[in-house]
Amino acid sequence: MNRTQAALHALPSDLINKLCRSKVTRLSLKQMYTLGRHVLESKNQGALVIPAVFLHQELPIRLSHALKMLNSNMLPVNMADMPNFQHIARSYLEDISMVTQMPKPSTPQLQEEFTVLLRNLEQRHKIKILAISRGFRELLDKVQSECTQQDPGTNQLFYHNGKGWTIEPEADKAIQTFFNRFYTINLGTRLLIGEHLALHDRGLNLVQRVNPLSISKSAIRDAQKVCAAHYGQAAPSVLIHTPNPDISTTYVEEFLHRNIYELLKNAMRATSETHLKNGSPVSLGLSSASSETTSKSNLPPIKLVLVDGGEDVTIKISDEGGGMALSQMDKIWSYVHSGDSSDLRQPLSATRQVAPKITSTTTPFQPSSPNTSTLHTSKVSEPETNSRKVLQPADSMTVMGGLASEAKDYLDLPLSGSGHGLPLARLIARYFGGDLSLISMEGYGTDSYLSLYRDDDHLENFPEVDEEMEAEVDVFVNDLLVEPSSARGSSSYLESPGHRTPASNSTSTSKTEDKSASAL
Repeated sequence: MNRTQAALHALPSDLINKLCRSKVTRLSLKQMYTLGRHVLESKNQGALVIPAVFLHQELPIRLSHALKMLNSNMLPVNMADMPNFQHIARSYLEDISMVTQMPKPSTPQLQEEFTVLLRNLEQRHKIKILAISRGFRELLDKVQSECTQQDPGTNQLFYHNGKGWTIEPEADKAIQTFFNRFYTINLGTRLLIGEHLALHDRGLNLVQRVNPLSISKSAIRDAQKVCAAHYGQAAPSVLIHTPNPDISTTYVEEFLHRNIYELLKNAMRATSETHLKNGSPVSLGLSSASSETTSKSNLPPIKLVLVDGGEDVTIKISDEGGGMALSQMDKIWSYVHSGDSSDLRQPLSATRQVAPKITSTTTPFQPSSPNTSTLHTSKVSEPETNSRKVLQPADSMTVMGGLASEAKDYLDLPLSGSGHGLPLARLIARYFGGDLSLISMEGYGTDSYLSLYRDDDHLENFPEVDEEMEAEVDVFVNDLLVEPSSARGSSSYLESPGHRTPASNSTSTSKTEDKSASAL
């Protein structure tokens, strides 16, 4: 009997069925913030018993919803046959078993034991999310190889349009639907685990009153550092304009930092690639910084506007990075078209257009008053400017890992080609009622709008239960119970930090993935 079968046999026969049919308890930012403040103000670890008991009941339900997604007909074609996905589904069953077999953490001592389990679950969760994204890339690489060798076989993902291989529109839509639902489920799970661990280990709550201006400044510094390291020279400056520097709202600081950072990183990359030639700036006739906004960088500055509306706090990030054609806009939300630079998965740079020379210049961005704008310039050390640092490819899904630690793993990612950056950013924005949208002017630049919904009573945007998925999970569980252990193997890559999937042995393995695996 292997590990997964042992976990299943330890569970009541109908428990998985009940969990799959149970509805999650959706929380609001206000509820999380209020409970977190209560725990911190009590200055008593015993106060963590209440959220621990809730997590003990809620986590198995949320984990079962993720399990349903991995065993549903929504799973993109051929993905169910990939070894990674088979291992991941079993790992979710093991997680459910570990939580449900632990006694209810109704005392401080049991709460401490439960917290130890949560740390383990957080690391396992991080590795599963990385493996999901990696497994998807494995599938695309396999299909790409078949297509380029003129042997499509049973390929149902791509077709030849006369110019090259491209994704089937229906397949692209199905893939986007699956990952949107799956990542949203896991986003809520990691937030609950991260909140409890942050309260216990660091004495702070993740959901708090945040200052978007302060977070924007931090994201600017981080994005400029990555951009400068990639191109070997000063990154574009960022001009901030806000009529109210003291804007505050209830939110998760890391979520906001991650989204602003993602948008700035894309804007800086587009600006640099449009206005640099062989490492030197080129003039394209676009607006240049005024004498008040000069910096080490000769590139057009990026503008960040932060406003406080009645319903929303909105952040607008504008660049002069050449823009995108209207026909390419939908691809920025695709999990297929974002990623590496293969013919089948075009990077964002392939869709951005180099701006042509124009005869007239536009009026530079001018703040309404000197007191409401700030210029952020890129400060790069000599070693960074004199030798271009090659960043290792990584996976943007590291943001789906643990929230409890102070480290922001996504800052280790390269400037581009990291995978699901923008699609995931939009899911994060929408999770508590906000949104993310882009408007692009081909030949000039792109405006990104990130909105935060101010109603902190808005509940999590958690996907609904699907009865068809429940039946498919029943079949999956029954198959595992009757299948000989030798057919599945006695271990999986999730059971040992030293064991790797084939994909993780490639030269593109990221430092983030290494850190995640070693932490298990």
